[in-house]
Amino acid sequence: MKKILGSVLLVLGIVGPAFASDVAATSRISQVTVYASSAFVTRSATVAMKSGDSRVVFAGIVPEIDENSLRVKGKGSAEVRLLGAQLMREYTADVPAEKVRQLTDEIQALEDQDAKLENEKLVLDNEKQYLDSIRLFSEKKVPEDLVTKMPSTQDLEAVRVYLNAKVKENFDGRQAIDIAIRENQKKLDALRRELQQIAGPAQKVKRSIVVDVEVVKEGDLDLEIFYRVNGASWSALYDARASFEKSRVELVSYGTVRQNTGEDWEDVDMVLSTAQVTGNGNMPEANSWFIRPYQLPVPAPMRMKAKAMSGGLGRGGLAESAVMVADTMMAAASAQEAENVYAQAETSGVSVAYKLPRKVTVKSDGQEHKLPISAQTLAANFEYSAYPRAAAIAYLRSRVTTAQDLQLLGGRVNVFVEGDFVGTSGIASIAPGQEFDLYMGMDENLKVKRELLEKKKDDVLIAGISSPTMKETYRYKLTVENYKTAASRVNLFEAIPVSEDERIKVKVSQTSVEPKEKEWKDRKGIWRWELQLQPKAKQEIYYTCVVEYPRGMRVEGLE
Repeated sequence: MKKILGSVLLVLGIVGPAFASDVAATSRISQVTVYASSAFVTRSATVAMKSGDSRVVFAGIVPEIDENSLRVKGKGSAEVRLLGAQLMREYTADVPAEKVRQLTDEIQALEDQDAKLENEKLVLDNEKQYLDSIRLFSEKKVPEDLVTKMPSTQDLEAVRVYLNAKVKENFDGRQAIDIAIRENQKKLDALRRELQQIAGPAQKVKRSIVVDVEVVKEGDLDLEIFYRVNGASWSALYDARASFEKSRVELVSYGTVRQNTGEDWEDVDMVLSTAQVTGNGNMPEANSWFIRPYQLPVPAPMRMKAKAMSGGLGRGGLAESAVMVADTMMAAASAQEAENVYAQAETSGVSVAYKLPRKVTVKSDGQEHKLPISAQTLAANFEYSAYPRAAAIAYLRSRVTTAQDLQLLGGRVNVFVEGDFVGTSGIASIAPGQEFDLYMGMDENLKVKRELLEKKKDDVLIAGISSPTMKETYRYKLTVENYKTAASRVNLFEAIPVSEDERIKVKVSQTSVEPKEKEWKDRKGIWRWELQLQPKAKQEIYYTCVVEYPRGMRVEGLE
């Protein structure tokens, strides 16, 4: 029985071999790969190994790690066999009493100081009431004295100066106390958090990673352990700096990293990855696809009763098959992300990894850390786009092509035009070498407007009898004005009504300027004018739209 128990403890890593020696490793975090909601940490150490079986102990592991992700790698002058790595947890009720006492004393001192400040503030409040009473008395007494005698100018000025000085002194004193109490509160919050961390239940678990090693030849061994932790994330951010004079855009890419894993990442190599970390790597089971004529849905109580009466649906039943097909589709999507490092990103791009060019430090404070990734200068053709039916605003746009070796992840763009910050826009994921539209914000110097000039409804009569159709006529004017000092190219968009019913007829006539496209990007009814406006120039476009439909029909979407 003892032999069996010893074998079990050995497998669990709770008790090592009697001839194994523990080697304490002084380690540091050397590299971190950050994903959308977790991070993969590399911790490195160099240890001197002696012949025989040993356990290299990486102590002081703070975060709760994913044990399935734990792996180890080593090289060096020592000839060794790595037998595996495992996470060890030691539950202890020990609390660093000296540190707790120190924090408690500091908290008590700040609380006593706050109490003293509150007392001082109370004294100043009483003084303020006294000063207010003097002011009220003087305001009442002086007019009464004016009946019998006139106070001298010096006396009046002396009273005024005295009251003003005392009131200001009182105000400054109370303000200084409020500031001191506020600063003390910040210190108290920090001290209480630290006390909770070292004395709370979470700190009663000591974690270590133990690497079992068989040493054939003595020497030094460089060990790396790898593990995944939660509490970390990153997103893409860009600065776009446009220059009209040079016809270019400087696009600077950043990764904004946050982490509260419990470990500071000090001077580490960092990789920002868009890969989706998932544990499901199995192909989903292939199941039959059943179809049948549509049936009205059965209310839940009746469905449950029918299932109970029939003894449940069989393996080939429709309900179970539908659930299995849905599960298959979901699992397929998950499996694709798991097995392909360059899986599809949510924003339609592919997954990529950005290795930062220099070592970085990211504290475990939950704050946003903005880290530079790359910078590129893109040749740009600037033009404006406007859709006044939705917004009477002209948007600056540049047509650019990203570098052949650089993938851009979707994210927010801070826009600067000629050095001035003008707002924010965004981009989707962009493949290397892809041409795309980079919007640079609004321009108030280009005015756009859409006006409904005329709207009428014709009730056609035939021999005094209403016709079976109704006709509505709309007359519009689109206006673009260029108040800039340079010529501007403008893409003007307008939506023309599109009928989805053959009984509704739409006809456009009296168009003063023909559009460049009438089905822009194959979108029905989207017209695009391509205008070139000189400085201070104005372009007006008129068109008439007639909608005819059966009398008695209610048509949705008309203005």
